[in-house]
Amino acid sequence: MRTDKRIDKMSEQELDAYTERLLRQVEAEGLIPAPAHMKQEILERSRSLDYQIRVQTRQIPKKLQFLYYSLKVGAAVVMALFLVLMVPKEMPDMSGSAGITVQQEESIGNKLNQGMRTMNRMLNSMNLYLNVNENSQTED
Repeated sequence: MRTDKRIDKMSEQELDAYTERLLRQVEAEGLIPAPAHMKQEILERSRSLDYQIRVQTRQIPKKLQFLYYSLKVGAAVVMALFLVLMVPKEMPDMSGSAGITVQQEESIGNKLNQGMRTMNRMLNSMNLYLNVNENSQTED
């Protein structure tokens, strides 16, 4: 977007005054009409082959973006389910003891580590599968 250098150097009060003058001018004179041939030129350009090719090449990345977004949402759901299932069903009674013992902390940590390794293996295999499918499609 191009701005006038004079506008960049104006103070806030000068900008307000300039804006007011511009508003009054537009209200008095109205908006500048578009050229009469502009609509026809736009329609002709949209029908041209090079424009159609550019539109088609933009649609492919949108499909890949949707696939990537779907995978991210799926991974988030899997992680949420994983965390829900890994949280202990019953919280230990904190009133009589000093809290979770070291052994309980280690077992929870081990479970989380094991679950994360499993999740990592699943995501890696899914990534490998997607890469193989993508490569096979590009070769066709």
